[in-house]
Amino acid sequence: MKTFKEFMQESSLSRIKSKSDKGGIATMSADRGNLSRKQNQARAKQLQKDIRGKFGRGPTKLKGSYLENPGSKDERKVKEKSFAIDRGKMGKRKFKKEVKKLGKKYGQDSVLTQTKKTATLHSTRKGGLGPKTKGIGVGKFRAQKKNPEGQSQIKGKVFSYSKKP
Repeated sequence: MKTFKEFMQESSLSRIKSKSDKGGIATMSADRGNLSRKQNQARAKQLQKDIRGKFGRGPTKLKGSYLENPGSKDERKVKEKSFAIDRGKMGKRKFKKEVKKLGKKYGQDSVLTQTKKTATLHSTRKGGLGPKTKGIGVGKFRAQKKNPEGQSQIKGKVFSYSKKP
């Protein structure tokens, strides 16, 4: 039997897919590769509180991987605790703006938002996605597809965004 906490945390790949199809989602993290595990855990906990405060509901927990500092000599792939945030009844522009603000607050290279059929990776700091890049279209939601540049995982099931089928 599941505990109440486990029951409330229950989410799945199909639920994330349906939320992305209906209104849109964003994926972000507070982790940084240059910080200790303890620091990243504290930042993730605070990000969760910030998300609940701004969007009125908690995020879905994910395991993610991301290519940090792309194109520089410090480029590396990091594993991180990520969160999926659904748009709910918030307007598309306001949703993107709030997600970008949170990304800036936590020093992220970028945040991923999807409010239409395709997703965009938005730079949240200078040089986050390379020189003079504000946003990159990354394609459609792909369930059970891996992507070397970044992907997310929920309950062992992988999803990513790509332009190729």
